[in-house]
Amino acid sequence: TVQQALPLSDIVQLRDRTSLGLVGALGGVTLLVLAMSAMGLFSLMSVSVSRRTREIGLRTALGANPRQVVASVLSHAGLLMATGGATGGALLRGIVSVRGPSGRPADDIALYVPWLAVTALVMLATGTLAALGPARRALRINPTEAMREA
Repeated sequence: TVQQALPLSDIVQLRDRTSLGLVGALGGVTLLVLAMSAMGLFSLMSVSVSRRTREIGLRTALGANPRQVVASVLSHAGLLMATGGATGGALLRGIVSVRGPSGRPADDIALYVPWLAVTALVMLATGTLAALGPARRALRINPTEAMREA
């Protein structure tokens, strides 16, 4: 016997609502992980540049152009971020080629490229901002104090 009869449209709507809830939850967790990763990268890059404060002050005291000093700091940070992005891309390719959802590595990698690109852009922006702040602070150090501390 049929205990509960529902129109097909109601069944589909109930199924879709459940699926949308799951997609929303997974999207929220993904954004949370991305935000926490960005915060960790920001802290790491900020500390890395802050440790170079004396070097930046000395370079400024010896007559280095502030733009060149900031460009040097940002290029070093960019190299670190590019290395991390390349490593992440290589790991993604390795994992997807072994255990991709469809079993066809070329198709599976194409599914993940947009996610990797968004993640790389967020991390690049975060790392650049994290390196720029301490570098600008270090440029404001009085060059004679930097020479005295060295």
